[in-house]
Amino acid sequence: MTQKASMERPQRVLNFLDIVFLSLGGQSPFLSILTYGAVVIATIGTFAPIAVILGTLLTLINGLTVYELSKRFTKEGGYYTYAWYSLTKKLGLETGWVYILYSSFYGSAYILGTTYLISHIFNVNPWFVILFVLFLSSLFMALGIRPSSKYAIFASSLEIGILVALSLLFISSTGFRFYNPFHVSLNFSKLFFAILFGSSIPTGYGSIAPISGEVKNPKRTVSMAIVTVILLGGLLASFDIYGILDHLVYFHISLNGLDILKLIESKFGLLTLIFVIFAAFNDGVLGSLSFMLATSRTIFAMAENEIFPKQLTKLAPERGPIYSNYVTIMLYILSSLTALYIFKNPFVAFEIVGGISLLANLFVHIASNFSLLRISLRRISKRLLELIIAVIAAIYSIITLVYSSESSATAAIDFFLLFIIAGFLFAEIRDMAINEEPEERK
Repeated sequence: MTQKASMERPQRVLNFLDIVFLSLGGQSPFLSILTYGAVVIATIGTFAPIAVILGTLLTLINGLTVYELSKRFTKEGGYYTYAWYSLTKKLGLETGWVYILYSSFYGSAYILGTTYLISHIFNVNPWFVILFVLFLSSLFMALGIRPSSKYAIFASSLEIGILVALSLLFISSTGFRFYNPFHVSLNFSKLFFAILFGSSIPTGYGSIAPISGEVKNPKRTVSMAIVTVILLGGLLASFDIYGILDHLVYFHISLNGLDILKLIESKFGLLTLIFVIFAAFNDGVLGSLSFMLATSRTIFAMAENEIFPKQLTKLAPERGPIYSNYVTIMLYILSSLTALYIFKNPFVAFEIVGGISLLANLFVHIASNFSLLRISLRRISKRLLELIIAVIAAIYSIITLVYSSESSATAAIDFFLLFIIAGFLFAEIRDMAINEEPEERK
Protein backbone atom coordinates (compact mmCIF):
# COMPACT_ATOMS: atom_id res chain seq x y z
CA MET A 1 0.00 0.00 0.00
CA THR A 2 1.36 3.39 -0.92
CA GLN A 3 2.04 5.99 1.71
CA LYS A 4 -0.58 8.27 0.20
CA ALA A 5 -3.25 5.57 0.32
CA SER A 6 -2.41 4.66 3.89
CA MET A 7 -2.76 8.30 5.02
CA GLU A 8 -6.12 8.86 3.40
CA ARG A 9 -9.01 8.61 5.84
CA PRO A 10 -12.76 9.11 5.39
CA GLN A 11 -13.97 12.46 6.70
CA ARG A 12 -15.68 12.63 10.11
CA VAL A 13 -19.01 14.18 9.11
CA LEU A 14 -21.60 12.31 11.22
CA ASN A 15 -22.99 13.48 14.58
CA PHE A 16 -25.02 11.69 17.27
CA LEU A 17 -28.42 12.14 15.58
CA ASP A 18 -27.04 11.05 12.22
CA ILE A 19 -25.85 7.67 13.45
CA VAL A 20 -28.83 7.10 15.78
CA PHE A 21 -31.31 7.52 12.93
CA LEU A 22 -29.11 5.64 10.46
CA SER A 23 -29.01 2.77 12.92
CA LEU A 24 -32.75 2.96 13.57
CA GLY A 25 -33.10 2.70 9.82
CA GLY A 26 -30.90 -0.39 10.05
CA GLN A 27 -33.40 -1.85 12.50
CA SER A 28 -36.24 -1.18 10.04
CA PRO A 29 -38.68 -1.00 12.99
CA PHE A 30 -42.01 -1.58 11.30
CA LEU A 31 -40.76 -4.06 8.72
CA SER A 32 -39.06 -5.94 11.58
CA ILE A 33 -42.42 -6.29 13.32
CA LEU A 34 -44.09 -7.54 10.13
CA THR A 35 -41.29 -10.04 9.41
CA TYR A 36 -39.08 -10.96 12.39
CA GLY A 37 -41.93 -10.08 14.77
CA ALA A 38 -44.33 -12.31 12.80
CA VAL A 39 -41.88 -15.21 13.21
CA VAL A 40 -41.70 -14.57 16.98
CA ILE A 41 -45.51 -14.50 17.26
CA ALA A 42 -45.84 -17.70 15.19
CA THR A 43 -43.18 -19.41 17.34
CA ILE A 44 -44.14 -18.39 20.87
CA GLY A 45 -47.66 -16.90 20.60
CA THR A 46 -48.80 -14.36 23.19
CA PHE A 47 -45.41 -14.51 24.95
CA ALA A 48 -43.93 -12.69 21.93
CA PRO A 49 -43.55 -9.22 23.57
CA ILE A 50 -41.53 -10.77 26.42
CA ALA A 51 -39.43 -12.76 23.93
CA VAL A 52 -38.62 -9.48 22.17
CA ILE A 53 -37.64 -7.90 25.50
CA LEU A 54 -35.41 -10.91 26.26
CA GLY A 55 -33.96 -10.55 22.76
CA THR A 56 -33.38 -6.86 23.46
CA LEU A 57 -31.59 -7.85 26.69
CA LEU A 58 -29.34 -10.19 24.67
CA THR A 59 -28.65 -7.38 22.22
CA LEU A 60 -28.03 -4.90 25.04
CA ILE A 61 -25.52 -7.19 26.77
CA ASN A 62 -23.66 -7.64 23.49
CA GLY A 63 -24.08 -3.92 22.87
CA LEU A 64 -22.34 -3.11 26.16
CA THR A 65 -19.36 -5.11 24.92
CA VAL A 66 -19.29 -3.04 21.74
CA TYR A 67 -19.91 0.06 23.89
CA GLU A 68 -16.61 -0.56 25.70
CA LEU A 69 -14.67 -1.57 22.59
CA SER A 70 -15.90 1.44 20.60
CA LYS A 71 -14.21 3.75 23.11
CA ARG A 72 -10.87 2.07 22.40
CA PHE A 73 -11.06 1.63 18.63
CA THR A 74 -12.41 4.60 16.70
CA LYS A 75 -11.42 3.74 13.12
CA GLU A 76 -13.52 1.93 10.50
CA GLY A 77 -14.19 -1.80 10.60
CA GLY A 78 -16.05 -2.24 13.88
CA TYR A 79 -16.10 -5.91 14.92
CA TYR A 80 -13.35 -6.83 12.48
CA THR A 81 -11.09 -4.10 13.89
CA TYR A 82 -11.78 -5.19 17.48
CA ALA A 83 -10.82 -8.81 16.78
CA TRP A 84 -7.87 -7.91 14.52
CA TYR A 85 -6.15 -5.86 17.22
CA SER A 86 -7.39 -7.70 20.34
CA LEU A 87 -7.26 -11.38 19.39
CA THR A 88 -5.21 -12.79 16.49
CA LYS A 89 -4.93 -11.76 12.87
CA LYS A 90 -6.61 -14.98 11.72
CA LEU A 91 -9.53 -14.55 14.12
CA GLY A 92 -9.76 -10.92 13.04
CA LEU A 93 -9.96 -11.99 9.41
CA GLU A 94 -12.60 -14.60 10.25
CA THR A 95 -14.63 -12.04 12.22
CA GLY A 96 -14.55 -9.58 9.33
CA TRP A 97 -15.42 -12.39 6.93
CA VAL A 98 -18.46 -13.43 8.96
CA TYR A 99 -19.47 -9.79 9.58
CA ILE A 100 -19.68 -9.28 5.82
CA LEU A 101 -22.01 -12.32 5.71
CA TYR A 102 -24.08 -10.97 8.61
CA SER A 103 -24.43 -7.41 7.37
CA SER A 104 -25.06 -8.24 3.70
CA PHE A 105 -27.61 -10.96 4.51
CA TYR A 106 -29.28 -8.89 7.24
CA GLY A 107 -29.75 -6.00 4.82
CA SER A 108 -30.83 -8.38 2.04
CA ALA A 109 -33.39 -9.96 4.36
CA TYR A 110 -35.10 -6.57 4.70
CA ILE A 111 -35.12 -6.19 0.93
CA LEU A 112 -36.79 -9.61 0.67
CA GLY A 113 -39.21 -8.73 3.48
CA THR A 114 -40.31 -5.57 1.70
CA THR A 115 -40.58 -7.52 -1.56
CA TYR A 116 -42.90 -10.01 0.12
CA LEU A 117 -45.13 -7.36 1.70
CA ILE A 118 -45.52 -5.10 -1.34
CA SER A 119 -46.01 -7.97 -3.79
CA HIS A 120 -48.48 -9.61 -1.39
CA ILE A 121 -50.56 -6.45 -0.87
CA PHE A 122 -50.69 -5.27 -4.48
CA ASN A 123 -50.44 -8.68 -6.14
CA VAL A 124 -47.49 -7.65 -8.35
CA ASN A 125 -44.52 -9.67 -9.55
CA PRO A 126 -41.96 -9.77 -6.68
CA TRP A 127 -39.11 -9.36 -9.19
CA PHE A 128 -40.31 -5.84 -10.05
CA VAL A 129 -40.43 -4.92 -6.36
CA ILE A 130 -37.02 -6.31 -5.42
CA LEU A 131 -35.32 -4.61 -8.37
CA PHE A 132 -36.90 -1.25 -7.47
CA VAL A 133 -35.86 -1.50 -3.79
CA LEU A 134 -32.33 -2.50 -4.80
CA PHE A 135 -32.18 0.43 -7.21
CA LEU A 136 -33.13 2.99 -4.53
CA SER A 137 -30.77 1.53 -1.92
CA SER A 138 -27.90 1.41 -4.40
CA LEU A 139 -28.61 4.99 -5.50
CA PHE A 140 -28.35 6.34 -1.94
CA MET A 141 -25.25 4.22 -1.40
CA ALA A 142 -23.60 5.70 -4.49
CA LEU A 143 -24.47 9.27 -3.35
CA GLY A 144 -22.53 8.83 -0.11
CA ILE A 145 -23.05 8.70 3.64
CA ARG A 146 -24.06 12.33 4.25
CA PRO A 147 -27.18 12.43 2.03
CA SER A 148 -28.09 8.99 3.37
CA SER A 149 -27.98 10.17 6.98
CA LYS A 150 -30.24 13.16 6.23
CA TYR A 151 -32.79 10.90 4.58
CA ALA A 152 -32.56 8.56 7.59
CA ILE A 153 -33.37 11.33 10.08
CA PHE A 154 -36.53 12.33 8.21
CA ALA A 155 -37.78 8.82 7.40
CA SER A 156 -37.02 7.24 10.80
CA SER A 157 -38.65 10.11 12.74
CA LEU A 158 -41.84 9.73 10.72
CA GLU A 159 -41.82 5.97 11.20
CA ILE A 160 -41.42 6.17 14.98
CA GLY A 161 -44.49 8.40 15.09
CA ILE A 162 -46.47 5.90 12.99
CA LEU A 163 -45.45 2.98 15.24
CA VAL A 164 -46.40 4.73 18.49
CA ALA A 165 -49.76 5.82 17.04
CA LEU A 166 -50.48 2.31 15.77
CA SER A 167 -49.76 0.71 19.16
CA LEU A 168 -52.04 3.15 20.94
CA LEU A 169 -54.81 2.55 18.38
CA PHE A 170 -54.69 -1.22 18.96
CA ILE A 171 -54.65 -0.91 22.75
CA SER A 172 -57.41 1.71 22.78
CA SER A 173 -59.59 -0.62 20.67
CA THR A 174 -59.83 -2.92 23.73
CA GLY A 175 -60.85 -0.09 26.03
CA PHE A 176 -57.32 -0.19 27.49
CA ARG A 177 -57.73 -3.72 28.81
CA PHE A 178 -54.37 -5.50 29.03
CA TYR A 179 -53.77 -9.23 28.60
CA ASN A 180 -51.26 -11.28 30.62
CA PRO A 181 -48.39 -12.40 28.32
CA PHE A 182 -46.99 -14.80 30.95
CA HIS A 183 -50.04 -17.06 30.87
CA VAL A 184 -48.49 -19.58 28.45
CA SER A 185 -46.54 -22.87 28.48
CA LEU A 186 -43.06 -22.60 26.97
CA ASN A 187 -40.85 -24.92 24.90
CA PHE A 188 -37.17 -24.28 25.68
CA SER A 189 -35.91 -24.64 22.10
CA LYS A 190 -38.74 -22.51 20.67
CA LEU A 191 -38.21 -19.88 23.35
CA PHE A 192 -34.56 -19.39 22.40
CA PHE A 193 -35.46 -19.43 18.71
CA ALA A 194 -38.00 -16.66 19.44
CA ILE A 195 -35.38 -14.76 21.47
CA LEU A 196 -32.96 -15.07 18.53
CA PHE A 197 -35.49 -13.54 16.12
CA GLY A 198 -36.58 -11.04 18.79
CA SER A 199 -32.97 -9.93 19.17
CA SER A 200 -32.85 -9.24 15.43
CA ILE A 201 -35.08 -6.17 15.79
CA PRO A 202 -32.68 -3.99 17.86
CA THR A 203 -29.70 -5.65 16.17
CA GLY A 204 -29.66 -2.73 13.74
CA TYR A 205 -27.18 -1.05 16.09
CA GLY A 206 -24.58 -3.38 14.53
CA SER A 207 -24.33 -0.95 11.65
CA ILE A 208 -22.88 1.77 13.93
CA ALA A 209 -19.46 0.38 14.84
CA PRO A 210 -18.12 -0.12 11.29
CA ILE A 211 -18.70 3.56 10.42
CA SER A 212 -16.89 4.90 13.52
CA GLY A 213 -14.20 6.40 11.30
CA GLU A 214 -16.74 8.90 9.93
CA VAL A 215 -18.22 9.99 13.27
CA LYS A 216 -17.34 13.20 15.12
CA ASN A 217 -16.05 12.64 18.67
CA PRO A 218 -16.41 8.84 18.20
CA LYS A 219 -15.36 7.71 21.70
CA ARG A 220 -18.45 9.31 23.24
CA THR A 221 -20.85 9.52 20.30
CA VAL A 222 -20.65 5.90 19.10
CA SER A 223 -20.96 4.33 22.55
CA MET A 224 -23.96 6.46 23.54
CA ALA A 225 -25.68 5.87 20.20
CA ILE A 226 -25.35 2.09 20.60
CA VAL A 227 -27.23 1.99 23.92
CA THR A 228 -29.83 4.54 22.74
CA VAL A 229 -30.68 2.62 19.58
CA ILE A 230 -30.90 -0.79 21.27
CA LEU A 231 -33.28 0.36 23.99
CA LEU A 232 -35.39 2.59 21.73
CA GLY A 233 -35.75 0.01 18.96
CA GLY A 234 -36.28 -3.06 21.16
CA LEU A 235 -38.78 -1.52 23.58
CA LEU A 236 -40.72 0.18 20.78
CA ALA A 237 -41.01 -3.14 18.92
CA SER A 238 -42.12 -4.96 22.07
CA PHE A 239 -44.75 -2.26 22.73
CA ASP A 240 -46.09 -2.58 19.18
CA ILE A 241 -46.27 -6.37 19.29
CA TYR A 242 -48.01 -6.22 22.66
CA GLY A 243 -50.56 -3.75 21.27
CA ILE A 244 -51.32 -6.02 18.30
CA LEU A 245 -51.64 -9.13 20.49
CA ASP A 246 -53.76 -7.26 23.05
CA HIS A 247 -56.25 -6.56 20.26
CA LEU A 248 -56.16 -10.18 19.01
CA VAL A 249 -56.63 -11.68 22.47
CA TYR A 250 -59.45 -9.29 23.44
CA PHE A 251 -61.41 -9.94 20.24
CA HIS A 252 -60.53 -13.69 20.19
CA ILE A 253 -58.82 -13.51 16.79
CA SER A 254 -56.70 -16.55 15.92
CA LEU A 255 -52.93 -16.13 15.62
CA ASN A 256 -52.78 -18.76 12.89
CA GLY A 257 -52.14 -17.22 9.48
CA LEU A 258 -52.01 -13.74 11.02
CA ASP A 259 -51.81 -10.97 8.40
CA ILE A 260 -50.98 -7.78 10.31
CA LEU A 261 -51.43 -5.49 7.29
CA LYS A 262 -54.94 -6.79 6.54
CA LEU A 263 -55.76 -6.47 10.23
CA ILE A 264 -54.69 -2.80 10.15
CA GLU A 265 -56.73 -2.10 7.02
CA SER A 266 -59.89 -3.76 8.36
CA LYS A 267 -59.65 -2.07 11.75
CA PHE A 268 -58.34 1.42 10.97
CA GLY A 269 -59.02 1.99 7.27
CA LEU A 270 -57.14 2.72 4.07
CA LEU A 271 -55.38 5.92 5.23
CA THR A 272 -53.66 4.13 8.11
CA LEU A 273 -52.68 1.32 5.74
CA ILE A 274 -51.06 3.82 3.34
CA PHE A 275 -48.85 5.16 6.13
CA VAL A 276 -48.00 1.61 7.17
CA ILE A 277 -47.08 0.62 3.61
CA PHE A 278 -44.84 3.68 3.40
CA ALA A 279 -43.11 2.58 6.62
CA ALA A 280 -42.62 -0.95 5.33
CA PHE A 281 -41.25 0.22 1.97
CA ASN A 282 -39.03 2.84 3.59
CA ASP A 283 -37.63 0.15 5.89
CA GLY A 284 -36.57 -1.98 2.95
CA VAL A 285 -34.61 0.93 1.49
CA LEU A 286 -33.24 2.43 4.71
CA GLY A 287 -32.56 -0.89 6.43
CA SER A 288 -30.52 -2.24 3.55
CA LEU A 289 -28.79 1.13 3.06
CA SER A 290 -27.67 1.29 6.69
CA PHE A 291 -26.06 -2.13 6.47
CA MET A 292 -24.62 -1.42 3.03
CA LEU A 293 -22.64 1.38 4.66
CA ALA A 294 -21.47 -0.98 7.41
CA THR A 295 -20.48 -3.70 4.93
CA SER A 296 -18.58 -1.19 2.80
CA ARG A 297 -16.58 0.17 5.75
CA THR A 298 -15.67 -3.35 6.91
CA ILE A 299 -14.41 -4.20 3.42
CA PHE A 300 -12.46 -0.91 3.42
CA ALA A 301 -10.84 -1.71 6.78
CA MET A 302 -9.89 -5.21 5.66
CA ALA A 303 -8.40 -3.80 2.46
CA GLU A 304 -6.32 -1.38 4.55
CA ASN A 305 -4.74 -4.41 6.20
CA GLU A 306 -4.23 -5.94 2.74
CA ILE A 307 -6.65 -8.81 3.30
CA PHE A 308 -8.55 -7.59 0.23
CA PRO A 309 -7.05 -5.74 -2.77
CA LYS A 310 -5.69 -2.32 -1.76
CA GLN A 311 -7.73 -0.68 -4.58
CA LEU A 312 -10.74 -1.02 -2.27
CA THR A 313 -9.25 1.69 -0.01
CA LYS A 314 -9.64 4.38 -2.70
CA LEU A 315 -11.68 7.33 -1.41
CA ALA A 316 -13.84 9.76 -3.38
CA PRO A 317 -14.83 13.22 -2.05
CA GLU A 318 -18.21 13.14 -0.25
CA ARG A 319 -18.74 9.49 -1.23
CA GLY A 320 -16.26 7.60 0.94
CA PRO A 321 -14.57 4.34 -0.13
CA ILE A 322 -15.94 4.30 -3.65
CA TYR A 323 -14.79 0.86 -4.82
CA SER A 324 -15.79 -0.78 -1.54
CA ASN A 325 -19.21 0.80 -2.06
CA TYR A 326 -19.50 -0.74 -5.52
CA VAL A 327 -18.45 -4.18 -4.27
CA THR A 328 -21.03 -3.89 -1.49
CA ILE A 329 -23.80 -3.00 -3.93
CA MET A 330 -22.91 -6.07 -6.01
CA LEU A 331 -22.98 -8.29 -2.89
CA TYR A 332 -26.48 -7.12 -2.00
CA ILE A 333 -27.76 -7.53 -5.54
CA LEU A 334 -26.26 -11.03 -5.75
CA SER A 335 -27.52 -12.25 -2.35
CA SER A 336 -31.04 -10.80 -2.73
CA LEU A 337 -31.68 -11.94 -6.29
CA THR A 338 -30.11 -15.37 -5.78
CA ALA A 339 -32.24 -15.99 -2.68
CA LEU A 340 -35.44 -15.05 -4.51
CA TYR A 341 -34.45 -17.18 -7.51
CA ILE A 342 -33.71 -20.26 -5.37
CA PHE A 343 -36.66 -20.08 -2.95
CA LYS A 344 -39.21 -18.44 -5.32
CA ASN A 345 -41.35 -17.24 -2.39
CA PRO A 346 -39.91 -13.95 -1.00
CA PHE A 347 -41.07 -14.70 2.56
CA VAL A 348 -39.37 -18.12 2.58
CA ALA A 349 -36.26 -16.44 1.16
CA PHE A 350 -36.49 -13.82 3.94
CA GLU A 351 -36.70 -16.50 6.66
CA ILE A 352 -33.66 -18.41 5.35
CA VAL A 353 -31.50 -15.35 4.63
CA GLY A 354 -32.56 -13.67 7.88
CA GLY A 355 -31.84 -16.86 9.85
CA ILE A 356 -28.33 -17.08 8.38
CA SER A 357 -27.65 -13.42 9.22
CA LEU A 358 -28.74 -13.88 12.83
CA LEU A 359 -26.45 -16.89 13.33
CA ALA A 360 -23.60 -14.87 11.82
CA ASN A 361 -24.52 -11.95 14.10
CA LEU A 362 -24.13 -14.14 17.20
CA PHE A 363 -20.75 -15.41 15.94
CA VAL A 364 -19.52 -11.85 15.40
CA HIS A 365 -20.68 -10.77 18.85
CA ILE A 366 -19.07 -13.79 20.51
CA ALA A 367 -15.82 -12.69 18.85
CA SER A 368 -16.25 -9.13 20.20
CA ASN A 369 -17.04 -10.56 23.66
CA PHE A 370 -13.73 -12.42 23.64
CA SER A 371 -11.98 -9.28 22.36
CA LEU A 372 -13.18 -7.36 25.43
CA LEU A 373 -12.42 -10.37 27.66
CA ARG A 374 -8.79 -10.48 26.53
CA ILE A 375 -8.36 -6.72 26.94
CA SER A 376 -9.88 -6.86 30.44
CA LEU A 377 -7.61 -9.69 31.58
CA ARG A 378 -4.55 -7.53 30.97
CA ARG A 379 -5.48 -5.18 33.85
CA ILE A 380 -8.16 -7.15 35.65
CA SER A 381 -8.14 -5.06 38.83
CA LYS A 382 -9.15 -1.91 36.93
CA ARG A 383 -11.40 -3.61 34.36
CA LEU A 384 -13.42 -6.02 36.47
CA LEU A 385 -16.78 -4.63 35.28
CA GLU A 386 -15.73 -4.99 31.64
CA LEU A 387 -14.64 -8.57 32.35
CA ILE A 388 -18.04 -9.41 33.88
CA ILE A 389 -19.87 -7.85 30.91
CA ALA A 390 -17.74 -9.83 28.44
CA VAL A 391 -18.27 -13.15 30.26
CA ILE A 392 -22.05 -12.71 30.65
CA ALA A 393 -22.45 -11.60 27.03
CA ALA A 394 -20.37 -14.53 25.74
CA ILE A 395 -22.31 -17.11 27.79
CA TYR A 396 -25.73 -15.68 26.82
CA SER A 397 -24.75 -15.51 23.13
CA ILE A 398 -23.32 -19.05 23.06
CA ILE A 399 -26.40 -20.52 24.78
CA THR A 400 -28.72 -18.69 22.38
CA LEU A 401 -26.65 -19.83 19.37
CA VAL A 402 -26.73 -23.49 20.50
CA TYR A 403 -30.40 -23.73 21.45
CA SER A 404 -31.76 -21.61 18.60
CA SER A 405 -29.89 -23.81 16.12
CA GLU A 406 -32.26 -26.66 17.02
CA SER A 407 -35.19 -24.72 15.54
CA SER A 408 -33.29 -23.05 12.68
CA ALA A 409 -33.72 -24.23 9.10
CA THR A 410 -31.20 -26.87 8.02
CA ALA A 411 -30.34 -24.82 4.93
CA ALA A 412 -29.44 -21.82 7.11
CA ILE A 413 -27.22 -23.91 9.43
CA ASP A 414 -25.43 -25.63 6.53
CA PHE A 415 -24.73 -22.37 4.68
CA PHE A 416 -23.53 -20.65 7.86
CA LEU A 417 -21.09 -23.46 8.69
CA LEU A 418 -19.80 -23.71 5.11
CA PHE A 419 -19.17 -19.95 5.07
CA ILE A 420 -17.16 -20.16 8.31
CA ILE A 421 -15.09 -23.04 6.90
CA ALA A 422 -14.49 -21.04 3.71
CA GLY A 423 -13.26 -18.14 5.84
CA PHE A 424 -10.74 -20.34 7.68
CA LEU A 425 -9.53 -21.79 4.37
CA PHE A 426 -9.11 -18.26 3.00
CA ALA A 427 -7.13 -17.29 6.10
CA GLU A 428 -4.85 -20.34 5.78
CA ILE A 429 -4.25 -19.86 2.05
CA ARG A 430 -3.47 -16.17 2.59
CA ASP A 431 -1.10 -17.04 5.45
CA MET A 432 0.72 -19.62 3.32
CA ALA A 433 1.05 -17.17 0.43
CA ILE A 434 2.57 -14.52 2.72
CA ASN A 435 4.99 -16.96 4.35
CA GLU A 436 6.13 -18.46 1.03
CA GLU A 437 6.60 -15.10 -0.72
CA PRO A 438 10.18 -14.39 0.56
CA GLU A 439 11.39 -17.85 -0.53
CA GLU A 440 10.00 -17.40 -4.04
CA ARG A 441 11.88 -14.13 -4.42
CA LYS A 442 15.28 -15.70 -3.54
